[in-house]
Amino acid sequence: MITNPPSGLDAILATFGSLDDPDFEAKHITLFDLPYPLLYDGKPVTRARCHRLAVENFQKAFRNVMEVGAENQFKEFNGIYARRPIRGYPSHPSTHSWGVSVDMGASTHPLGVWKPWPKEILDAMGDAGFFWGGLFRSRKDCMHFQLATHY
Repeated sequence: MITNPPSGLDAILATFGSLDDPDFEAKHITLFDLPYPLLYDGKPVTRARCHRLAVENFQKAFRNVMEVGAENQFKEFNGIYARRPIRGYPSHPSTHSWGVSVDMGASTHPLGVWKPWPKEILDAMGDAGFFWGGLFRSRKDCMHFQLATHY
């Protein structure tokens, strides 16, 4: 479990590995069981893929959500691992590329719109090490939670 999330690109690379490695996915991305079923495109999912070092963080985050009884509010799953740039910044890889971030509730918390989650959900995710995209200095990304800061 990552207890001190990396800060900045250099620390992300040092912690999670280089995306230039042609074997990055085989070395670092793994399948894990979700603590409760999420909905992806309206279909239930019980497993997801993330960076091997982040499995416990994701499981803890979703268990925390369950413990506060908020799993029905935090169910629309929009993905963790996806090799892609940050939307609007083609030369900057998204933290999804390392498998260390999750998007939840994209239909209700769209990119660029300020719509906070309930405090208990934000606390549940933060307790597991995730930084909320609603706190980004520039464009707000309220659906986004990442296991890194200053990137």
